[in-house]
Amino acid sequence: MNDELQQPPNVSSQTSDAAASRILVVDDEPGIQRSAQRILSRHYQVTLASSGAEALEILARDPHDLAIVDVRMPGMNGFEVLRAIKADYHDTEVIIMTGSISNPEEKLVEALREHAFYFLNKPFEKTVLETLVDRCLDRQQLERSNRRHVASLETDLEKARTFQRLLLPRSFPRIPGVRGDVSYQPSERLGGDFYDFFQLPESRLGILIADVAGHGVQAALFTGMLKSEMRAIFDEADTPERLFQRINDRLAPVMRNQYITAVLAILDFKAQNMRYVSAGHPAFFSGNGTAYESTGTPLGMIAGWNYELRQVDLRSEERLFLYTDGLSESQRPDGEEFGEDRLREAFLETRFGAPDKALEQIIEASRAFARRDDFEDDATAMVLEFESF
Repeated sequence: MNDELQQPPNVSSQTSDAAASRILVVDDEPGIQRSAQRILSRHYQVTLASSGAEALEILARDPHDLAIVDVRMPGMNGFEVLRAIKADYHDTEVIIMTGSISNPEEKLVEALREHAFYFLNKPFEKTVLETLVDRCLDRQQLERSNRRHVASLETDLEKARTFQRLLLPRSFPRIPGVRGDVSYQPSERLGGDFYDFFQLPESRLGILIADVAGHGVQAALFTGMLKSEMRAIFDEADTPERLFQRINDRLAPVMRNQYITAVLAILDFKAQNMRYVSAGHPAFFSGNGTAYESTGTPLGMIAGWNYELRQVDLRSEERLFLYTDGLSESQRPDGEEFGEDRLREAFLETRFGAPDKALEQIIEASRAFARRDDFEDDATAMVLEFESF
């Protein structure tokens, strides 16, 4: 006999490739062990086990990529070994083999049902075993590569989500004349909700709330572009409609099928009024339920659009509620949306509560309707209350 065939059953045959895949052959027949080892050891590191218990001991101390397991063995049978491997060693593929001629189709079905890679009959041809093992390990390497790629993408997306949140103010600004709070409920995806506050000269406050259509990296990039463009508000606070026109014309050539809905409101506490422009954004509400509708198309949709500026007088102890459609479009399992009317009612029911408590109640109403704890889309909401003038 040559040295290869005299190796002890539980000793690996080493190859020149230190990174070679590791294969565990589990069979109580020495002849089958030697045949499989002779065929596979030219390209892979092969370990032999004579029982299911021995195989599991080997896997516990030394991970393997593939286990080739006989069905009929003393103690644990092959299907019991298969189930144990799938339960505890998720990175180990399994090929089931049998020399029994009874109920081969039934055994095949059971092997596949238990998530074996394939089912092999003994005695096996050299080329059949080689091809089957090669295909199994190729697929395994592809799956591992895909998992690494997905994990890398998830890491990058989490970094992008963190960066997105850094673009947002940490809290509502503390200024005389108004108190308020904002709630940002991000979805698991990289989204496009954005809000900002601008403390302006002469007792004025600028408020922006926006929503980029869609998700992903492109939507996130457009929120960054919008924040950059809004730096001009300090020079154009008296004409927010012109500011939106300029931003719209800059975005239209690059946004293609995407767009941004947004509301920019300038609160003037000396003049006791609010001037606002809305680019296709959902209507926002006053404390008596009045809806302030859009004054133009979404940003980036139609170049050259002229936005309309509107003005509303502010009353003492007035309240405003602004939001993005992730809140109103939350859905029940049957597909029905929470909707603008339910959202308005939820807001009106909070008119005597502090802004932070009001937001908690409104968000809980939307979640309770949808029967879920999160939102499919980013959901941003803001409640403002004007103090006595």
